[in-house]
Amino acid sequence: MHLKNFQELQGTLQRIDGKGYKAYKSLEGRYTFPRFTLIIDHVQGDPFAAPSRVRVRVSREVAGIPHDAVRNKERSVAACDFLTREFHRQCRVYARGNRGTGKSGLITIDEPLQQILERSAMVIGPKE
Repeated sequence: MHLKNFQELQGTLQRIDGKGYKAYKSLEGRYTFPRFTLIIDHVQGDPFAAPSRVRVRVSREVAGIPHDAVRNKERSVAACDFLTREFHRQCRVYARGNRGTGKSGLITIDEPLQQILERSAMVIGPKE
């Protein structure tokens, strides 16, 4: 997949602004920003379709995650669990409700239950 920079994303967004859902499919891809990479895996096809899926990759150094927090699997799972819970909480505070029809505009992550489990929603990889 071709790696694009954030200016290309900005240009595409300006070009497709106000167009139908189909135009937004062109956003799928990887975009480099100065401190992270944005990966748009799937773009919602219509207001009632499966929601768009987006990932963000940030180096541990930029994210400020100390080595001690992930020095073994148990600590890494706990750190990821904490970050997932905090992201979910922040979504509820700042991204309440939908911003359109159907599922459009919804920003969320699966809500963690009581157990602290290894999940795929949040991963802390090698230091790079």
